[in-house]
Amino acid sequence: MTSKNPIGKHRSIASSITTIVAAIALAITFVAAGFAACCLPQTTQALAGAFSGMDNPGTAFTHDQLVRAAVATRDFTVDSHDQAALADVLKAINQEADTPLANKEKRMSGLEENYTLDESSISHLDDVYLVVEQARPWLVGTCVLAVALTLALLLSGKRCNAGEALLMGGTTVLIVFLMLGIVAAVNFDGFFAVFHSLFFADGTWTFSYESLLITMYPTAFWMGMGAVWLAVTGLLSILAIVVGSILRRQV
Repeated sequence: MTSKNPIGKHRSIASSITTIVAAIALAITFVAAGFAACCLPQTTQALAGAFSGMDNPGTAFTHDQLVRAAVATRDFTVDSHDQAALADVLKAINQEADTPLANKEKRMSGLEENYTLDESSISHLDDVYLVVEQARPWLVGTCVLAVALTLALLLSGKRCNAGEALLMGGTTVLIVFLMLGIVAAVNFDGFFAVFHSLFFADGTWTFSYESLLITMYPTAFWMGMGAVWLAVTGLLSILAIVVGSILRRQV
């Protein structure tokens, strides 16, 4: 009569749990990596260089001035949060363009948002900064956990479990992002609205097309951001699937 080995059973359960947790952590890491790529100053520089001002040809600013403002706004929103530095850039482009904001003798007629980031714009950017700052430590911690658990499985000889975690994490993210990509391609404005509603109160993130914020960051800019996010996360997910498949075959 063969008796069961409770130690081996417990180890098997522990390995299964570790595999599932690692897969979840890896999936979150792939998504976070795409978001991090979107936050890079080089990404904003490139996309602003391609799209800033395209939806508002009547803007008072040159394309170069809009790109400079877009990069400074990105730095304020996801990095330094230095409002004085942002204000200096906005003041400089207004002086260069000789806008009504640069000349106090000219009447603004309530059009401040066309030439600068007004109170409502700054408030929204503050909200974005808060969301990013709150999410950052959790995303970094999850990334560390994903790497630690995957390495632990590999170093303990459980290559099949490590491969399974990579496969599950990569496949799940790839399927979800492909679905989201299709939705965004069909109705980007609707997708953009739903995405924002998850993090921000209604009415705090909508601005006129003539506003400086939308002039710097038109719809095409955000579509580009979505493409960068999808590309980075998708490539990492595909790589995980390939590596995971190799590890499983080596058992």
